[in-house]
This record gives sequence, structure tokens and C-alpha cells, in this order.
Amino acid sequence: MRISPRRVAGVVAGMAMVCGGVSACGAASGDTGGRATAAASPTKKGPGGLGNRLFDGIWTFDDLTLTVDGKEVHGPEYASPWVEFRDDGTIAGDYGCTPFRMKADLTATTLTLGEDLPPLPPPSATPAPPDEAASCPTPKKQQEDKQEGKQKDSARYIPPEPTEFEAKVREFFHRGPLTLAEKKLPQEVGGPPPGTLPQLRNAHGDVATLALVRSPGIFDTSFHLDEWVVYDSADKVKSAKDTSFTFHRDGTVTGILGCNDFRAKAFFTGSHVFFQGTRLTTHRTCAAQNMQDESSILKTLQRSLNYSYSGDSDDIHMREKTGSEYRSTGLVFRHTTDQ
Repeated sequence: MRISPRRVAGVVAGMAMVCGGVSACGAASGDTGGRATAAASPTKKGPGGLGNRLFDGIWTFDDLTLTVDGKEVHGPEYASPWVEFRDDGTIAGDYGCTPFRMKADLTATTLTLGEDLPPLPPPSATPAPPDEAASCPTPKKQQEDKQEGKQKDSARYIPPEPTEFEAKVREFFHRGPLTLAEKKLPQEVGGPPPGTLPQLRNAHGDVATLALVRSPGIFDTSFHLDEWVVYDSADKVKSAKDTSFTFHRDGTVTGILGCNDFRAKAFFTGSHVFFQGTRLTTHRTCAAQNMQDESSILKTLQRSLNYSYSGDSDDIHMREKTGSEYRSTGLVFRHTTDQ
């Protein structure tokens, strides 16, 4: 299985087919220690848009695209726009490379945004240093890219610099009240009834279709680590049935790495996640294959790589955030009953 580094787009689309018509397919937040998502409130204030579907959800733009003034606007590969509909009367997220938070009045069919608020604080920890090509560029790099772009063939599509893409996202959100509707997905031959994706539209005709990044089903659910991913190939973890991962809402991750119990901290930041402090909490000896897999899993988690991810109660797909997909690695978790 190949997991595209472009916002794990195929996986997000697949999740939409499964949970598109389910109002509970929002995304609750774990304790991230960071600006992306705070712990979900035990009670929700409704209505949360489209039958409470949006509350607690971490969403991104479907295919990293929206339409403004009749033209499609495509984000650069490294941009990570996302939005979370919170139960405190605000929305929080990222325009692509810049965090934001605003007051919001969300009803069953409309979203009206108010004044800007200070963004949520950054995480209390950081992942391994990112590949520069996979990261939002510094102002100096933006200027260099702009000059280089002027010298390229204008007939070729050149993704907009971050400031241009973000300006369009800001414009979309700030052009008056947004109406909420559901976009029906195409029917797959022989497949289940198609789901839907939330769609936002303003009076100017600008449109943004939202794709789910994270469902609350990933929390307090037992998963196996099922596959290792390198570029476009995936290999089964041989002792997968002896592994278990449970992501808790307070940000801790507990389970078994093939032989021994472990504990770690997961920091969710919008559409990204990284692990820190992974350690074994028991010291058993098991079959050679289990010990080998456990050692590899432990070393991988201790690298604190920054992953793009999408997840629900069935599976979680993580893809390393790197400038070259040929060097990108990933992890695939499956619900324990799916093995």
C-alpha cells in the first residue's frame, strides 16, 4: 500500500467513504501539550454543524484545494492547513504555515467567524528536526523561491508561495458567513453506499470541501502495528498480532511492542503527530522474531519523527514528513479485530 505524503490523501478519502454519513465522525483531541488540539471537553455544546458532525473534528481541505473567485487554489506540498471546531465557541487551526484561532458561531447549517484570537500555544516538546524541503520556508527562503519562480516557464504550474496560498485561505474564511452542506461522494462499483464530506460555501461562491484527518475513534481503541512503509511499498510486521497500541486522550500511548509493555507520549499537532519518551516498562524475553520486531519498533518511536497522519477506529496511517517521498517511511496501525 502506498501512502501519499500529500496529506495522506487517499486514506482520508477512504475514511470519508466509511464515515462520511455518520454524524459522530468528528475528531476529538488528545492531550497534545501543543497548539494543535487541546483535550476534548466531556460535554459538547450543540449544534456542531451537520448534526454535530464537525465538533471535535480535525479537518483539512480535500486534496489540499479550495475554490476562491472561481479559481482552484492548490497548496504547496509542505503546507498543512487544518481546522478544528471547538466547543468553546472558537475554531483553531493553521492557514498552511501560520496558526490561527477565531471566535466562531456554529449552527446546524452556518458558520460565522468573529474576531481573531491568539493562537493556541505550541507543543511543550518538538519532533526530530525536519527536512528543510518538507517544512514551511523561512522568509528568506520564500524570497529566494519567488525570484527563482520568475525565471521559470510561466506555462508550467508553480505552486503558490505560502503567503499567497494562506492569503486565499484567509480570504475564504473572512468573506462573510459560510453555509454548511454535504457533498456526496461518487458511488464505487460494488462498494457500499457513498458517504459525504462537509462543504463550506460563502456568498461569493467560494467553496471548500473538508476531509477528515482524525476521528475520535482512535482514542481508547486497541490497535496492532500492522505494517512498515517505505516509499510506495509496505511490509507486514511479522509479530503484529503480539503488538498493541492504545492512544489515550491525555496524550499517553500504552501497549505491547511484541514482547514487553511500553509507554510513550504522543503529541498531536493538527494533521501531524510525533512520539516522545518511548520506553519499555517490563523486561520479558520472548521468541526471537518478537524481540527483533520489538527492537525495531522501539528504535523507530524513539526517533521522534514528525508524521502526517489520518486515523479512525479502524486504522491509523502515518507518513514521515520529509522532502523526498523516496526516503519517506511510515507506520500502519489496524484495529485488533481486523487482524
